[in-house]
Amino acid sequence: MSGILNLPGLRELDKKESETEYHVKAEPAAIARLCPHCGELHRIQRHGNRPIYVRDLPTHGKTMMIHLDVPRLKCMACQRTFTAVVQEIDEGFQMTERLVRWIGRQSLEYTYAELAKQVGIDEKSVRTIFDAYVAKLEKDFKRETPVWLGIDEIKLGRFRAIFTNIQDRALIDMLPDRYHTSIVRFLESLPNKERITHVSTDMWRPYRLAVQRVLPQAKLVVDKFHVVSKANASLDAVRRSIGKTDQKKQGAGLKKAHKLFAKRAADLNDEQYITVSGWLNCFPLLAAAYDLKERLYAVYDVETKEEAWAEYLNWEASIPDELAKPFRPVKTAFRNWKEWILNYFDDHRITNAFTESFNAKVRRVYRNGHGYTFERLRAKVLFTDRLQKRIPFQEKVKVKKQRFEDISMGRMTYFMMGSFDDDYEVKIKTRMGNVGTDLPTLLALLDSDDF
Repeated sequence: MSGILNLPGLRELDKKESETEYHVKAEPAAIARLCPHCGELHRIQRHGNRPIYVRDLPTHGKTMMIHLDVPRLKCMACQRTFTAVVQEIDEGFQMTERLVRWIGRQSLEYTYAELAKQVGIDEKSVRTIFDAYVAKLEKDFKRETPVWLGIDEIKLGRFRAIFTNIQDRALIDMLPDRYHTSIVRFLESLPNKERITHVSTDMWRPYRLAVQRVLPQAKLVVDKFHVVSKANASLDAVRRSIGKTDQKKQGAGLKKAHKLFAKRAADLNDEQYITVSGWLNCFPLLAAAYDLKERLYAVYDVETKEEAWAEYLNWEASIPDELAKPFRPVKTAFRNWKEWILNYFDDHRITNAFTESFNAKVRRVYRNGHGYTFERLRAKVLFTDRLQKRIPFQEKVKVKKQRFEDISMGRMTYFMMGSFDDDYEVKIKTRMGNVGTDLPTLLALLDSDDF
């Protein structure tokens, strides 16, 4: 009888209850008698008992402790002693196997401290179980390598590299850092990486070096979002400078309006347009910087890379001397990254800008103190099943032709005739593949209270 434990592998003998805990005395219903030292199974003798204490799933709001007397056995073949293996007990963690599985799953949803309190163990044990659980998920989880790969980063405590499938708008992975060695290691781990034709990145040099080393066949494209964002940063530097030196003490108002200055003029509603226009009329230097920011977007409105470069040179020549310093990062970016910025105009105009919404919302969750470590956040984002995007893939496969003679003569025909190309035909096979975490679904979840 399993009693309150409901564990077939244990026979319940007695039970005690306090305000916060259950204590159950039990014995193994069966044990494994195989000697771990020499493999002997039959010449085994009992050699006393060893009391052990294991944790089990919380029940009725109380922690559960199981007291077990586990047989000690002696192998007569090698004369060594060992403790019998008990079904359903994980001796490494001093818990039942079901509790280990439960903690692993729950650690994606709750903090280590919350789980430790529920079960009656320390936080270090919870983290160790979580690490083992995630390692198993990592081993079993397979994702498809994209044709267009996006590389970006997110700042969660420090900068972490993120990889996306641009065509399918899916997150592939998040790394604990963005070091060159880490990027190379990840790219080399991708299956069928030769299918990657384009890689979109920002202007972080280790990304470029890693792609050129591991994916020489891929066209590297600097994401236009990161190019024009430098102009926004330059405009913001001018705004801050004016706010500090303004004698009319209007710096606070300028600061409140900073998000409006970052928006495209065409995206402003009537009220926002009036606000921005008012500030620009007050500060001619700010108006000149805003005009430069807006006109840089025109570089991306042309058709060819030659036209784009000419448009940029015209833009650069129009920078007033008093704005040369704040807009210097834009000039440096175009001079140092010209080839890869202009690759945007070659064929497919790829951009990884959609990941910025993901970055902003994940940063908010991380910053708001939901108890997430980077490891927990990554595991929840990558391995939650309802977030996975699965799509059909068609593949060409070689299959053996089935002939009348083969059917009548049985297997002997295959042995006598061998394998020839004429015996095979190519067919199209459809399979479902996981392209990663669906970003639109994840963004909706991040906006809800269910994440």
